[in-house]
Amino acid sequence: MSETEPHAVPMCGPLVFLHVGDLHLQDAGARNAIDLNAILDQIATIVPRAMFDFVYLPGDLAENGYASEYQILTAALGDHPDLPVRLIPGDHDRQHGTMDHFHAFAASLGGRLPKPIVWDLEQPPSGCPETWPVLPIPHYCASAEIQGVRCLFVDMVSPGFGRKGIGLDFRLGGPQTQWLSEQLTQAAAEKKPCAVFMHDYPDDLREPDDRLDIGGLFWAMRVRLVEMGHTHYNELAPDGRTLYAAARSVGQNEDGSVGYAVAAIDGPVTSWRFRALDRTWPFVLITSPADRRVATLPTTQESSGMALDADGQITVRAVVLSDAPPRYVHCRVDTGPWIEMHRAKGARCYEVALPWDGGGRSIQVEAVHESWPGHGPDYVDTDVIEPVITFSDSAALPPMPEKPGSDAGRIQSWVRKGVRGDQLGPNRYGRKW
Repeated sequence: MSETEPHAVPMCGPLVFLHVGDLHLQDAGARNAIDLNAILDQIATIVPRAMFDFVYLPGDLAENGYASEYQILTAALGDHPDLPVRLIPGDHDRQHGTMDHFHAFAASLGGRLPKPIVWDLEQPPSGCPETWPVLPIPHYCASAEIQGVRCLFVDMVSPGFGRKGIGLDFRLGGPQTQWLSEQLTQAAAEKKPCAVFMHDYPDDLREPDDRLDIGGLFWAMRVRLVEMGHTHYNELAPDGRTLYAAARSVGQNEDGSVGYAVAAIDGPVTSWRFRALDRTWPFVLITSPADRRVATLPTTQESSGMALDADGQITVRAVVLSDAPPRYVHCRVDTGPWIEMHRAKGARCYEVALPWDGGGRSIQVEAVHESWPGHGPDYVDTDVIEPVITFSDSAALPPMPEKPGSDAGRIQSWVRKGVRGDQLGPNRYGRKW
């Protein structure tokens, strides 16, 4: 089978997904709708298509939750019927207090999206004296095991009562919290890593007790990655166990070039990097070893991907996304000699055994496109990490943060990964959209 056949042969490797941020679609001729189509068109050129598992849309798909706005996304996805997609609602999808049009849009995707779970929840008070009617509410929560990772898609919008003029009202509620706890407990018993996909940080849940309950649950169950939207800028906030990651909005942002994030969970290592739409192929993401800034604590050779083989070598793996097989992929320590990397048939990653004496400060992986003319930055891409070189003296676990599930531990700036650190967005220090 040819490499261009979409998902013809499942590939062995780490979980890899592409995160296209909040869309805020409103007008088919607007810049964000044009950018969305360009992003999907670019993703569709990746060969082989099985190099990634799915495209994630973290909510705020429509600006106002109108049917006409979802039609823009329906048309864009319709141009790529084989593209695997996962999505959840955001607060703008119930901007006017109803999600009827979102429900119709989600149903129109058919088998591309799991059916929502219907839970009975109390609704806002009505009548006099005050009564809280209980109604069946669809929730876009789903669990899927992908590449050995338990992926949990969590709807924190449908249980809430937020709308324009009232403000945000992120909630989970008893049934969702129980479902989430059971899923995480089961995954832990089966020794499977977990990734959670939701619209925002647990710390932004409306009820203070819920913030601690969910953030603390993620901490206790060692969730590896929580992937979010809402902030409208790229952000990485590791807490020693969980990497909280947000990708910039396609629709409302001043956070540099529009694009999408690429994230991976490779054994004990979690990695993340933003790809700008205006860059040429290829794109490189080192999936192992871990960068010291996002390594799981306590850091050991095993947990950071730095275990040595009998010859004193570490294994370096990287995903290379491109519209054509790269001319070559190679890696090095600091400014040392380049060593060529190879991808085995059926494998997702390029890999090499790299000599390691313990003194290196950086590991680089570079991929070169077949169209590279021999000079200039186009058609060449490099990912760089600073590996863990000092390991924990004890196996003692780090203490739980004072505000688990928040951005308290965010990395101020990491330009190589696409994190500018200026927080230009509507939900922290940026514009009021």
